[in-house]
Amino acid sequence: MANIEKWYFHEGRVVSSNFENMSHIHAKFESIGFDCLLDINEQIVPRFVLEFYCQLTFTYNHESQFVVNFVIQNKSFSLTLEEFGQILKIPFKGQASDTEMWSLDHLSVNVPSRGLYKTKPPSPRVIKSLIQVSRQVQETRTKNKKTIVVGENKILTREIQTHMKPWVDIIRKNAICLGGHRDHVSSCLCHMLYCIETSIPYNLAFFILKRMEKTRNKPKELLPYGMLLARLFKHVVSVSLELAFDRYLSHDQAMHPLAPHYMRKDS
Repeated sequence: MANIEKWYFHEGRVVSSNFENMSHIHAKFESIGFDCLLDINEQIVPRFVLEFYCQLTFTYNHESQFVVNFVIQNKSFSLTLEEFGQILKIPFKGQASDTEMWSLDHLSVNVPSRGLYKTKPPSPRVIKSLIQVSRQVQETRTKNKKTIVVGENKILTREIQTHMKPWVDIIRKNAICLGGHRDHVSSCLCHMLYCIETSIPYNLAFFILKRMEKTRNKPKELLPYGMLLARLFKHVVSVSLELAFDRYLSHDQAMHPLAPHYMRKDS
């Protein structure tokens, strides 16, 4: 089972008490419900997670609600985004976004433009004024041994405000999950940081379901959100008692402490 976890599952992290100003982090995250990312310490249920992703589809119902559909032991389930958020105990209202693009210029065209989840994100200028340390010189980064000039609406991780850097670690590991470049901050993550700083609700359920949708189309990716899907598993077996409980074994070693970036050997 340990090998299965290593091959298929993004492990998730428990937030370490070593983070500086933990009380401040908790207060800021709690203001928009992101404190759900601080205390995740669920055992994962590997077989359930594999079955969940195996026949995962997404639709919109007649009320324009985003719906997640999945099959467990030949039994079909459909949950609206709001129901999914309630079960997983994550925020399901507020600003919505989902993009892997780096530049903040992409944020406005990668948010729902109509319907229940319609979002008008702040401008790049406004976001940068809150989350970025003022840039004094032209920033560059190295890629494939080449030096690349960083555009004005692209933010490097080292440019994030000092008090927000722990937020970046926590969100990357427990909300975004699918990796990516650590030297810069995606526009979607910038959007989250802005919402936390200004206490504006952010629709984390929308973001997570969209990430799941992308994972479904990338069979070589690790399967994310095993720690949150443990909560969905508990819901499924509570409403479908006929499912064989002994078929699903939980895994005790799914979580490891998430230390601050500057304390890790790979920093």
